[in-house]
Amino acid sequence: MKFSEVLSWPGLKSWLSGPDPHAVARAARELAGSALPAGERVVDSHVVAIGEGVPLPPYRLRPEAFPAARSATDRGLDRVAETERVLDRLNPFNAAVGALDGRGGGAEPGLVGGWESAAGRLGRVLQPREAHAASVLLLGDRGVHVVHVRKSPDGRQVEPGPHYAWGAPRASVVWFRERGAVKHGTHELGFDDGSWVRVFFPVAGWGTLAKALGGGQP
Repeated sequence: MKFSEVLSWPGLKSWLSGPDPHAVARAARELAGSALPAGERVVDSHVVAIGEGVPLPPYRLRPEAFPAARSATDRGLDRVAETERVLDRLNPFNAAVGALDGRGGGAEPGLVGGWESAAGRLGRVLQPREAHAASVLLLGDRGVHVVHVRKSPDGRQVEPGPHYAWGAPRASVVWFRERGAVKHGTHELGFDDGSWVRVFFPVAGWGTLAKALGGGQP
């Protein structure tokens, strides 16, 4: 086989081009719908990520997206990483730098209400411990939900076993607005307890979900 023929092989071209985010998102959405509570019908859905300005939650508050798939080695590494983070926070130099960063950045916050608020719980769910987890936001007849879908190590496809991660009554989301000025695909959800959080839709096609969730005023 000539080198030019190797380069024209569809499988190799696909490998060189990297994962197709739209194809992965479609597969994740289809799989996520199967994890919803019984009787809940999907109105719309989209792959979602945490938005800009939302801090990283304490490690203990970040969920394990796929606890059944984690080995004892994985958990041991988690404990080592958490110990390193604790020691890092206790370092007085690092604490001083962190205080200066927080005081001088002037960045608009992406979360209001704290980690135990409705928005905070959503913000925690969108930052799981596993890097290979895709989050899908689903709007149902009765609720708003997040389901974690596991991606393959190369990120090219999703794997079986979606995990239901979070849900709230649909009526608890009292407003939803686009914040494209922050970053294209950015939106904010406000809840009936006064909290709100910024989220990000990383691939196109979120317009119908935004329209379905739209309404209300911050």
